Amino acid sequence: MPDLPLLAAGVRAVRPAASALLAGRLTRVVPGALLGGVLAVHALRRSGAVWVMLVVVAAFATHVLSLHYLTVTKTYGLSSLAMVGAFLLATRTEAPRWPIAFVVGMLAALAVGTRLPTVPVALLLAFWQARAGGRSFLAFCAGAAVGALPCLGILLDDPRAFWFNNVGFHELRKEVDGWLPILTQKAIILGKWILLPQNLILWCAAFLGWRADDESRSGRALACAGALGVLYLYATPTYLEYTVQLIPFLLIAAVPALAGQTGRRPAIVLGLAIWCFGLAFALRPTAADSARGRKLALWSHASVHSVAAYLHAHSDPGDRILSWWEGYPWLAGREGYRGVGFWESNVAKKLPAVERRRFHVVGLEQRRAWVEEGDPRLVVFPAGKWRELLPSLRRHYALAATFGTVRVFAREGDPKRRVKAEPSHG
Repeated sequence: MPDLPLLAAGVRAVRPAASALLAGRLTRVVPGALLGGVLAVHALRRSGAVWVMLVVVAAFATHVLSLHYLTVTKTYGLSSLAMVGAFLLATRTEAPRWPIAFVVGMLAALAVGTRLPTVPVALLLAFWQARAGGRSFLAFCAGAAVGALPCLGILLDDPRAFWFNNVGFHELRKEVDGWLPILTQKAIILGKWILLPQNLILWCAAFLGWRADDESRSGRALACAGALGVLYLYATPTYLEYTVQLIPFLLIAAVPALAGQTGRRPAIVLGLAIWCFGLAFALRPTAADSARGRKLALWSHASVHSVAAYLHAHSDPGDRILSWWEGYPWLAGREGYRGVGFWESNVAKKLPAVERRRFHVVGLEQRRAWVEEGDPRLVVFPAGKWRELLPSLRRHYALAATFGTVRVFAREGDPKRRVKAEPSHG
């Protein structure tokens, strides 16, 4: 959603020397770390026990999904911080209602403006504010309107493009088709959401906290987690990583149950053992020849850095690079092609030509034309992808380097082209 690139641009405006990657990380990773602090303060205030606070922080920091997805430039950190902050403010009982409701509305709009699937939580917050009274609801709406101004400006500028970029694109990019494969994929992921050891511990603790809570906050936290889960389950394909946004709400719901475990050492030891087992299982070494191993090798820091370094060394600043992943030319400091990428390739197959031009999505015909014209200096993609381009590549390009499964092709007669392939770094 639009708020994240706008915030990254703001970071670079304040610190012009910051790279786009650094700005992206600051707007993702820092909020994820702050979210841990928010959960710690809540756990301490709610339970009055330092050990409960430490358990909550440790569970948040050592959940394998937090380790994987709150430490990189994903979109979860800021949206989760805003969403959880709004929830905790909305469920306070001692604060004045309408000023807090205004801030809750602003934070809810910020959460949606950074990640659209947080809409169910925003709707729940609006419902609870409406139940608190008309004044609180109007204050919430006013705050949400202020928080939504960046998105509203872009929406009004081009409503169709806004809808396509934030909804339509994701509906079309899916790699899974057919009811049976889709339902099978969702059932497998749902099982992982619930039954993976760390997730199972969180769900059990959250439900126990709901039963032990006399203030209804745990029940509302579970409602937020459930609403998020329903929408994420609707998304196709559904991913395990989506659970990362349910974790904070499950921890909030679990606080009363944790506070009631004082002196129950067997339960604590059992829970800790299951938690550590789940972490060790998730971080176990992966066989290099497995599907997961090949994926990890493709996206490893060493592999990505090696490809980007090669592209930089074997091209000039004015050259264009046609890449299956937009990140390779960007990290190499070279110009890529707008509307080209692995998701865009899937989307382009499902759009008519006029719609591809309208939304700047490049189809196979245009990619083939660029190759036939010799426009890109280098062409890079993994083995097994872009097979349709191979005949054109064989006529005008030659394999110049390989990095694991990644292939780099250079124009024929290019003085910078290396015929000998690079060793694999995968």
